[in-house]
Amino acid sequence: MKKEKLMYFILQEMQIELGDTPIDNIFINDYMPQAEGTYVKVYLMGYKCARDRLDFNNETLAKNLKLPLADVLNAWNYWESEGIVIKHETDDEYNYAVEFVNLKQYYMDKVYKHIRNVDDKNKYVNNEQLISTAKNPEIKTMMEEIEDMLGRPLKISEKQKIITWLNKYKTKPDLMTQAFSYCVNNKKVKRFSYIESVVSAWYDAGVVDLDTMVDYLEKRNDRFSDYSRISKALGFNRTLTEAEMRTIDRWIDEWDFSMEMVLRCLDNSTKINNPNLNYFDKILSEWHKNGFKTIEDLKSDIKPEKTKKEGSKAKNKFHNFIQSEDISGDDLEKIARERFKKKLNKLGLEIPEEGDEDNKQTNN
Repeated sequence: MKKEKLMYFILQEMQIELGDTPIDNIFINDYMPQAEGTYVKVYLMGYKCARDRLDFNNETLAKNLKLPLADVLNAWNYWESEGIVIKHETDDEYNYAVEFVNLKQYYMDKVYKHIRNVDDKNKYVNNEQLISTAKNPEIKTMMEEIEDMLGRPLKISEKQKIITWLNKYKTKPDLMTQAFSYCVNNKKVKRFSYIESVVSAWYDAGVVDLDTMVDYLEKRNDRFSDYSRISKALGFNRTLTEAEMRTIDRWIDEWDFSMEMVLRCLDNSTKINNPNLNYFDKILSEWHKNGFKTIEDLKSDIKPEKTKKEGSKAKNKFHNFIQSEDISGDDLEKIARERFKKKLNKLGLEIPEEGDEDNKQTNN
């Protein structure tokens, strides 16, 4: 008698067919972990309606999910930016048609073909690596700040590129954020190819942290180095906003202040709780109105206080050294410069040596 074959894995059959909605693993692995929960709910319910050919629109979808209509519309905007749905406008502003992209075909056309054609050392990180690194708080913060600068959510492929650059160019997340800020805010360029060229150039130049970045950009006489020095003098642990950059531009371009004067104004920022640019903008505005353009202008404007003791000389915070007929003007300037240099050194900054600016102009 033939022995019956034993089955170890058995599917129980349903008495009544209730239907199912298969979801591609590409969505679960690549897109779902990065999206907000509300956006995932909208996608899944919309996908089910598309498969079952249900007569739903955005309003009925919102009602069914107990969500505001605005959340549903925002979800479709997000998924469209990710490239996995296509919106087709109708006569109804809110109830447009949504077409779900075939993710397997999309992956073959956009991802697989690209990865297959690049060198091994230039391959983008895979999806598991992307999800793993996204759990790192520093990388999560970096991605959020980059999205704020770009004014939109990052695509999966863009996140893969950024993580790849971190590894390829041995770059820290905070430095990568500065690279994006330099390109987007300073150079007004958002192309990823250009941003990678900047990250690559910094890597080749030995830029490994914010200090070496400032040194590198100072040598190039770049405005971004001014932003970085001012941000550092203020003790900011964040990227300057566009409004703050425009304020600094006004100080330098419209009011014609040198970095020496700006840093002189910021000299007492460490003594102020929560220093902000508006406070120092008012000070520099007064200096501009009064025609103060150099440290010497500030010194000459403050007159010695009268004292009861005849012949005594008062000191002030801008002119804190002894005046003597035996000291020449060059010596006085040298003393003032040395004192100012010490103050900048306390903030971790350096004052250019004499002739540096001329050399920069010659080199440029």
